Amino acid sequence: MKDLSYRTAPLLNTLPAASAALAGVTVRLASDNKPYWCDGSTWIDLTTTYLLAPLVASLPAPSSTFAGGIARLAADNKPYWCDSNTWIDLSATTDSRLTTARMSTDVSNSSVTLSNATGLLIALAANSHYALEAKVIFQTAALTTGMTLTQAVPAGATVAAQWNIPTSPTASALSNQRTADTGTASTAIDMINANTLATASILVITGATAGHIQIRFASEVTASNVVIKAGSHLVATRVI
Repeated sequence: MKDLSYRTAPLLNTLPAASAALAGVTVRLASDNKPYWCDGSTWIDLTTTYLLAPLVASLPAPSSTFAGGIARLAADNKPYWCDSNTWIDLSATTDSRLTTARMSTDVSNSSVTLSNATGLLIALAANSHYALEAKVIFQTAALTTGMTLTQAVPAGATVAAQWNIPTSPTASALSNQRTADTGTASTAIDMINANTLATASILVITGATAGHIQIRFASEVTASNVVIKAGSHLVATRVI
């Protein structure tokens, strides 16, 4: 990608079509001022990828001369990228494919009708693949009360989900779901009003319509309360 000296990546308004002829080339895109590297079949955003960079004893003063340049600092062995004003530690940058949601307050439902677990909501782009993991802390008000957990997705999306809802420390109800807003309810719990962790693995493939995935839940028994606790969370990874 580079030899052991600083080079300025060429500034482009648009990325050309990736090809074998461009394999190994690094450029800087004007619209976001980020460096991109071609592997022969696609352009990779180097602010979220760590590739071999020249090893230097110290970082020079950032300037337009080094804009788009990447170097690896010997003192900490981390990659740094220059945006002309500063050197940015690429090992600390956020993965742009990752989105998270966390509930800040408890949400209750004493109905068998599904309702939203407020806060467990993530936006999904059109024509995209997402792998999601849910961790839901819940309580029920009676030993004979279970719950349903499921998800709503954008119109036209394909969804496959597997929810695991414990009924005791050694047993659980498994709900394999092929469509949105479906699922089999658990039928009991070993301890009332006690925090219990339900989990899910979810795959969503969106169509032409963007939208949201929303975790939804219901009580198994009418007029018997189920609570999803604050701290429950949802993590989505856009699979590229």
